[in-house]
Amino acid sequence: MEELTVLIKLKTEEQLTVPKELLISNSPVFKNLFVDLKFDEHVIDDFSPDSVKHFLTVLENKSLGDIEDKMFRELHKLGTAFEVDWLKKSCRDWLKKKMESASSKEDKIYLFKECWFIADKLKDEDVMNDLVSVMAHKNNSLLLSHYLSDMSKVKEAQIDVVMKLGGGEVEIFLNNILHNLRGQKTLDSKLRYILDNMNLAACSEINEELYLEVMDTVSELPEISANDLKWAYKLITNTARAVRSRKKDKIERTTELYETRKYLGLFKNCRTVTDITKAVSEDRVTSMFVVIDLLLELLFSHTSTKEELQFFIKTLTEASVNKKIQKVTRQYLHNVISGLKYSNLEKSKQLITLLTEIEKSEEMCTNNENVIIKRHKVITITKYKEYKHLYIFKHPLSVACTKSDSKCGFILKGSIQEDNTTYKLCTDEDEYKDTGIHLHDAISARDMYRYTTFTGTCEGKQITVAGRRWWEDWLPHITDWKCTGGYVVYNVSDYLVAKR
Repeated sequence: MEELTVLIKLKTEEQLTVPKELLISNSPVFKNLFVDLKFDEHVIDDFSPDSVKHFLTVLENKSLGDIEDKMFRELHKLGTAFEVDWLKKSCRDWLKKKMESASSKEDKIYLFKECWFIADKLKDEDVMNDLVSVMAHKNNSLLLSHYLSDMSKVKEAQIDVVMKLGGGEVEIFLNNILHNLRGQKTLDSKLRYILDNMNLAACSEINEELYLEVMDTVSELPEISANDLKWAYKLITNTARAVRSRKKDKIERTTELYETRKYLGLFKNCRTVTDITKAVSEDRVTSMFVVIDLLLELLFSHTSTKEELQFFIKTLTEASVNKKIQKVTRQYLHNVISGLKYSNLEKSKQLITLLTEIEKSEEMCTNNENVIIKRHKVITITKYKEYKHLYIFKHPLSVACTKSDSKCGFILKGSIQEDNTTYKLCTDEDEYKDTGIHLHDAISARDMYRYTTFTGTCEGKQITVAGRRWWEDWLPHITDWKCTGGYVVYNVSDYLVAKR
């Protein structure tokens, strides 16, 4: 007669009698041990007895429940080791919720350590990408200083993540670099690494005096090598050129954000995936968000071969590198892909595969280069015809703003006609009177992409979609759509600490 229980031996030599079905129904690893190989016991001595007992309780309850911080790593490791996919996902969902609510220095350091452990030891960078995506635009000054105060103790790969989490906090980085340089005679390799990978043009624009102090201190190190000195002068020269180039690019502020007629004209001219890459190469499309819009339209009415789509990804990647194109935010793209999975159209599978390839690309997709700004308020100018959409947003170049009577931000004026809708950035001071918002010169429509979110019901579940009404074509069986918000994605890649 087949045994209904098995023995789990712990590192303390304690033995637990566990229902076999509990283990094999949750884990293919246990199934292999106890069914295929017909073992009747297994030693788990890589984990503490408490964590193994907690793991078995979680399997029995089929729920992670409320866990303490110290138990997360062990449960996640156990879920990974024994391939309990639902537990692994529950652990990561728990971690992501903690990211979203994290505000203290201690919580943020804990999250960084756990994400780094998963990336470094388990060779899985997804949670670190989540950390950057969720926390890059929070105030992480204490977390940054914790890791930057002594760079000799930090690995280069950790520096890369810290820079992404740094957002536009260039002064924290520059001050910590100065702190690390004090008392040094030669240039430490970690300091050279971070300066090589920082957006020094943004540093110079945001605080030129502090940037110059850093570079002067480096150049004046008493025993700096000839090679490092040559490198420092080259870095200063290249930064000066980059600053000049950026100033030329920003001479003209653009105000036009969207016009229905122009958008429809773009759709009409992009009837193949090759047309889309051509539009990117010719600067008629400067945002990956618009590329996603075009793909949602094109692949609904046209089919492409696998070879055509592979070539499209290759050429689009090259165009994205050569052109300064706004990357699409992974959070946004993931939302689109998740929504498409509810489509009952066969052709949605091809589109999901294509968008998933884009989501994996560092050249086309980002966790931290865009700030997602939810619409703060709508003011009606003329009902059904003209509205002001108010957004609160502090641009990296306006961090020193001291105005207390209103908040940094911008207004988009939406005008609706019979066959045309336009959105334009308001730049006239009078437009901002009594709105509680003031505008800075750095704000430009060319760095924006506007979209809306809607919720609908499918198979008893409420789903949320984002974009420009693509769901009406791809999800025709859902009819109870309700608008839940208006958003602007603002490209801040020029002003991030990390070099693009």
